[in-house]
Amino acid sequence: MALSPCFDALFKDGKFQYWLKVVIADEAHCIDEWGDDDFHPLYHQLNQLCPFTGQEVPFLACTATCRMQTFNLLWDTLDYGDHSFWGIDIGCD
Repeated sequence: MALSPCFDALFKDGKFQYWLKVVIADEAHCIDEWGDDDFHPLYHQLNQLCPFTGQEVPFLACTATCRMQTFNLLWDTLDYGDHSFWGIDIGCD
């Protein structure tokens, strides 16, 4: 949905860009679980929203069930690169 033509038009709208304050991916571990080529391949392309939002709009990825391997995939998928990370790891094994 986030990369559909409707969303593409919305993200390019100046008024929408002005009011957009944060992009949130809840249950972000699903990007790993569901983002394969067959089910929801667009999950692995969420980083394509970044050029529409600019650098001032933060991307927030929330999950309570994320192993380190999934965390690394999320970090790469969302193109966090050198951005700051705040998190609490209380374990999920």
